[in-house]
Amino acid sequence: MRGTGVGKALLLFVGLVLAIALGASAESEERVLLIFSYHAEYSWHVEEARGVEEVLQREGVSYENFYLDTKRNTSDDWKEQIATRAKQKIEEYDPSLVIVFDDNACALVAEHYAGESLPFVFCGVNADPAEYGFPATNVTGVLERPDFKGSVELLRVLVPNIQKVALITDASPSAEGFAEGLKDLLLPVEITEIYLTNDFDDWQAKVLAIQSEVDAIGLFTYHTISRQGEEESMSPDEVLQWTLENSRLPEFATLDFTVEGGALCGVALSAYEQGKTAAEIAVRILAGEKPSDIPFAIPQATRAMVNAARAAELGIEVSEDTLLGIDLIR
Repeated sequence: MRGTGVGKALLLFVGLVLAIALGASAESEERVLLIFSYHAEYSWHVEEARGVEEVLQREGVSYENFYLDTKRNTSDDWKEQIATRAKQKIEEYDPSLVIVFDDNACALVAEHYAGESLPFVFCGVNADPAEYGFPATNVTGVLERPDFKGSVELLRVLVPNIQKVALITDASPSAEGFAEGLKDLLLPVEITEIYLTNDFDDWQAKVLAIQSEVDAIGLFTYHTISRQGEEESMSPDEVLQWTLENSRLPEFATLDFTVEGGALCGVALSAYEQGKTAAEIAVRILAGEKPSDIPFAIPQATRAMVNAARAAELGIEVSEDTLLGIDLIR
């Protein structure tokens, strides 16, 4: 009987130790909050998230996603509300680290934590990070630098006589940062105009006006375009389709979904690589490295693309030699 009592006591003691150990493990579990500037269905975010999640799952790091939805909702009131909710989410989730995606998440959330103890990693930032107070002791990340020059060069392979181009884009923070980065870029063509607008009437008027002024149109983002009197953004597919239907100029782009959606060509960055790189930096910080010791990263992976249907519409012949190393979108 005495032996049985000792055995029970030993089992109870072991169980108690295990419970304490498991509890401590749960409390010390590393977890990352992912704050996206836009909505879950936005194709760039889908690929960024795929890259991040692949790394975090491999490393056994738990995470949650939070979406600011500022492509579809562009008003200052919405941005103020959703920024407050994001900060509340940080307090509730109590993450070990936060990854913010694209410029709005930096402006609305991350820059308010610069210099504090909570580590942040940014991903897909177009603007100069100094605009958000980065680098900071607790902030590093991944810059998005689209291959505009590569896209122009691919266009000139398809249409060699291109001399003048105009860039048209929405007036989102990402687009403003992208446009700013073009000022010192040496190109084989002349950029006659960089036009930013969030108004669909203005977008339509500009597309029609430049038909006789330039040889090609560059497209960046068109996701914060809205009709006059409406706060919610239009479907970007609707904006792109109107543009393609009402333009006879060849288009080039730096984002894969634009070429997949019907534009002629582009050399696109990989959102997957952007997200993957950000997650790898996050893992290094969780392992003990200081954010301030990790330089900004600029992933170089790109994807050259040509839309076969658009080429046929514009009467552009695409030879087999041209297609070497290029994804043909049908």
